[in-house]
Amino acid sequence: MHPIDTWHRTYPATLPLLGGCVAAMGNFDGVHAGHQHLLRHAHQVAVQHNLPLVVLTFWPHPRTVLRPAEAFSTLQPLPSRIANLHACGTAGVAVVPFTPTRTQQPAEHFMQDVLVNWLHAKAVVVGENFRFGHKAQGTPALLQACPSFSTHVVPLLHDAVGPLSSTRLRAAQNLT
Repeated sequence: MHPIDTWHRTYPATLPLLGGCVAAMGNFDGVHAGHQHLLRHAHQVAVQHNLPLVVLTFWPHPRTVLRPAEAFSTLQPLPSRIANLHACGTAGVAVVPFTPTRTQQPAEHFMQDVLVNWLHAKAVVVGENFRFGHKAQGTPALLQACPSFSTHVVPLLHDAVGPLSSTRLRAAQNLT
């Protein structure tokens, strides 16, 4: 067993056996219209590369670890998120535990450990505002600089009010 397998979960469990994938990376808290917009782009990239689409997400939500004293509710519990992500046509969902240790991991190490060594990503798709790694230093530009995969940055989806986001949906539902 690869040591990474002890702290990652995939749905289906055979996902690490893939010989490569297109990875859509984000929190996907709620799989709302904005997330579906990103997933449509990711699916197009997967078809172009003739590879399965894998969604990489985190659990628990990073905000609960980074700001534990603040009240916070997710839009959907993890099992519902996984089901909704599969319903959007993904081949699998990779769930990375978000822990205090993870908050210290440099973005470059996360890219190498998770995207390159574990998922064997040939392409990565993220929203333009996605951040990862220690102190959110990982950006779409950092992903684009990685020679191991291509990176596709998807603009945020907007409506008449502004960008569609989980934060906006939580506010509309009076969730913190």
